[in-house]
Amino acid sequence: MGKKKRAPWPARKADRNRFGTRKAPVIPGLGADLPELRQARALWQLNRFDASLRLFEEAARKYPQNLVALIDGSRALGARFEITRAETMLDRLMKLGAQQPDILHLAGQSYRMIFRPDQAMECFQRVLKVTKEIPDAYLELAILYERRHRVEEAYSLIEDCLRTDPDYQEAQLFKARLLRRMKEEAASESLFHELAASARAHPVVRAQAWAEIAQSHDRHEDYKAAMQAMLKCKELLLQREAAMRRESEVVLRQLRGLAESLTHAHFKRWVEAGRAFPLKRTAVLASFPRSGTTLLEQVLDCHSGLVSSDEREAFARDLFPAMWLTPTTPVPTAEALDAVPMERLAALRQRYLDYMAAALNEPIGDRVHLDKNPTLTLVIPGFLRLFPETRLVIALRDPRDVVISCFMQYLPLNPNSVCFLTLERAARRYANDMGIWRKFRETIASPWLEVRYESTVADLEKEARRVLEFLGLPWEPQVLNYRERLRGKAVGSPTYEAVSQPLYTRAIGRWKNYQEFLEPCLPILQPSIDAFGY
Repeated sequence: MGKKKRAPWPARKADRNRFGTRKAPVIPGLGADLPELRQARALWQLNRFDASLRLFEEAARKYPQNLVALIDGSRALGARFEITRAETMLDRLMKLGAQQPDILHLAGQSYRMIFRPDQAMECFQRVLKVTKEIPDAYLELAILYERRHRVEEAYSLIEDCLRTDPDYQEAQLFKARLLRRMKEEAASESLFHELAASARAHPVVRAQAWAEIAQSHDRHEDYKAAMQAMLKCKELLLQREAAMRRESEVVLRQLRGLAESLTHAHFKRWVEAGRAFPLKRTAVLASFPRSGTTLLEQVLDCHSGLVSSDEREAFARDLFPAMWLTPTTPVPTAEALDAVPMERLAALRQRYLDYMAAALNEPIGDRVHLDKNPTLTLVIPGFLRLFPETRLVIALRDPRDVVISCFMQYLPLNPNSVCFLTLERAARRYANDMGIWRKFRETIASPWLEVRYESTVADLEKEARRVLEFLGLPWEPQVLNYRERLRGKAVGSPTYEAVSQPLYTRAIGRWKNYQEFLEPCLPILQPSIDAFGY
């Protein structure tokens, strides 16, 4: 939002392993680092993405044998959801590097980054057939398997990885997680404690180990020990938060200002203007992290008339700024959204649907497209400016349970998760976001529905019927069998493991186990508790 900081070069995401801690080796023989590529990266960091992509594609055409051009170009295109164009470059890369395991490994990372997990798995499998000397290939493939609940196969890969590199601490961390899933709790806890106490371990690895220890104490109902372990996790992350916290504060200030400036008249005008466009069957499932959005999405995604996109970054990161950001409108305002030209709205509507279809790797057709992302709540005005016909589904859960749940887990640092490093900040962020939602539900002119997590767990069929009816979809009994579908499906949310389990009620009222720690934050949450009837 606003004057955006320089965008990080997308290749950096995969220059480190999946844990964000260890750089991959520099691979010789990729080709020259061309002037066109250096210029393209410079434009990227200035947020001039379209010009950057043109240069990347020009370099790939001009130097078709240059592997650096293909790797960098494919990752840049993928980061902007131009996935078909990215795949074209990766197809060429695969042909050129078919016998080079290092190149196959980079291709696998690139496919994973552009939402093509099957191709990514194939690349990593090919790497491991050729060489056992790339430990990260074992880890990448094991993570992809575990996300699909292929736990024993993932464990075998990690054992092979650690035989290749016994000191690979990120692989040790993942091994401990797999042991937990395999019910080998004593071995799992021993390894987590070893990593948490290691002075040699990366702080991010130690933080994740402490978070796992906290979850173990929680399962064993030792809540004081769970909180103490989680505080150690957060302490390690607090030392690394500065840049993310500054960005978070700027973005939240701008979005709060936008929300406060909007009236019912704005939303009504947008609905009227939207009638000029062909009607699109779009829906948003938003709220606040840990409010039950993943469970609800997985149920709805089993319906034949709906397809869901799970926590894609495209709208908030790319499309929303593209609506209003100009040299004369550096921050989002009601006036800036009002002034978006109709032709720009038309182009961005199509771009959004193209991006989502590309990431899904299937056409949306005439199905309802559900964009599930709990953090979309603050950019609802942008979404309703672009698609005023959108139906909003807002997940609700006891605010006290939400805040405890957000705090009692490890999340990679980003402008949202940085707000969960202390209980007070988590409570204030909840009060901010859901306070803004309470304003929106009184002012927007588009249909909305609130769905309680507690009601969903108590009577899944009743709530599923209610939401499907709201979305204009007929009842289909197979939505109640969502767990069957999850056996072979990867879920993007951090709650991918929990959502695959049978419905349980133990998370309801969980905050009471931590009441003494949460007590100072209750006045912050009380307005939301009262407003939502908890």
